[in-house]
Amino acid sequence: MTGAHIIRRGTPGDALACATILNDWIDDRDWMPRVHTRAEVGEYYRDFVFVQREVWVAGDPVAGFICLDAAAGVVTTLYAAVPGQGVGQLLLDHAKTGRSSLELWTFVANVGARRFYAREGFVEVAETAGDNEEGLPDVLLRWDRMLIRLADAEDVPTVSRIVNDWIDRTDWMPRVVSADEITGLIAAALPDREIFLIGDPVEGYLSLDPATGMIGALYLDRPGRGLGKALLDRAKAGRDYLQLWTHEPNVAAHRFYHREGFEIVERNPAGDDGLPELRMEWRR
Repeated sequence: MTGAHIIRRGTPGDALACATILNDWIDDRDWMPRVHTRAEVGEYYRDFVFVQREVWVAGDPVAGFICLDAAAGVVTTLYAAVPGQGVGQLLLDHAKTGRSSLELWTFVANVGARRFYAREGFVEVAETAGDNEEGLPDVLLRWDRMLIRLADAEDVPTVSRIVNDWIDRTDWMPRVVSADEITGLIAAALPDREIFLIGDPVEGYLSLDPATGMIGALYLDRPGRGLGKALLDRAKAGRDYLQLWTHEPNVAAHRFYHREGFEIVERNPAGDDGLPELRMEWRR
């Protein structure tokens, strides 16, 4: 674990570093107007943000930070010095801890941020034409913690339907087991597995062998809305190790698991479905 991955409460001594990250972000984007000088941003962080907001920073030296209006459940600022290294996700995960919902605003032009928040389960709920001091169109996003519960015997048909629907809509995935056989396999595995369901009605599930830390399945009705991450976070809770096999053609899954800290450790050229598979591991 590197220093950039250590989340700690921000102190007044971090104000200048956080202001510098924001100032550099502004200067690096041609669509972002500079409304305040770099010095004014630094003074604002020193005199207001670190006095009135809940601030968390990643790393020492600071690699990223998040500011919260804790009473309102609003993320007011989230920036990483170097995007794409997982710092923003770690800070956002920390902000979600113990909360049932969060809201934030981001600029419409900030396409990368909007994609990031969508992956993290935020939904765009409102948009303005530029009701801010920059005069730029912006969008309000909201995250709500979805219900996750353990499956029981009555949930087997729903779980089976989700995986069978995935097989039917995935053109590279052969149908080697019938829908009825899949239902039977899920029912037989239920006593020895922790099968987590998300949503009401159910929109996805994760199957875990608690003895080996093997994730046997993770399927969603509609990927890309943060549900897979929520299920994976639930599987990680209280554990230091997880493993899984994923089909080699499932490139989107590899990217998702890699973002979540999994690394490829083994390749099977001919898996149970006749497709090459990759084994991935996660360690806390």
